[in-house]
Amino acid sequence: MRILAADPTLADFGKDPLWIVIVKAVMLFLFLLLGVMFGVWFERKLIARMQHRYGPNRAGRFGLLQSVADALKMGLKEDLFPRTVDRVLYFLAPVIMVVPAFLAFSIVPFAPMVDLFGVRTPLQLVDLPVAVLFMLAMGAVSVYGVVLAGWSSRSPYALLGGMRSAAQVVSYEIA
Repeated sequence: MRILAADPTLADFGKDPLWIVIVKAVMLFLFLLLGVMFGVWFERKLIARMQHRYGPNRAGRFGLLQSVADALKMGLKEDLFPRTVDRVLYFLAPVIMVVPAFLAFSIVPFAPMVDLFGVRTPLQLVDLPVAVLFMLAMGAVSVYGVVLAGWSSRSPYALLGGMRSAAQVVSYEIA
């Protein structure tokens, strides 16, 4: 990948082959995944330093694989679906929260025009004329996931917690 000097214009978008769009989407997903992993690792190291201890240092070099180990443990240790939940809604709730968060980054330009596998393309997934509204809309959709998570558990306390969280998110969006 070689960065070229010219900034992309609106005419540079929409001409990429499908495989380049898929490569850029996978690169964006991996960038966000690695960003979260390093963010969790850095936070754990910082908090451990505040508490005068080492922090994650067992899994991988410098403890960098601790987030991967935690994700595997969480996925394999617990039941994925408790017995009393509505299975479809219980599955859809985190999907409704995560997918818009990733989609919000699709409008962020990461670099000017680049040469990606011999194809000249902007390092941005899409360019929307209403990008700010798209970002706000993707942030607002997460409210539905919070309420759906509380409702799908079939517990009044979880439903009240979901409604409270949704009210907080909506009140912050109004400001």
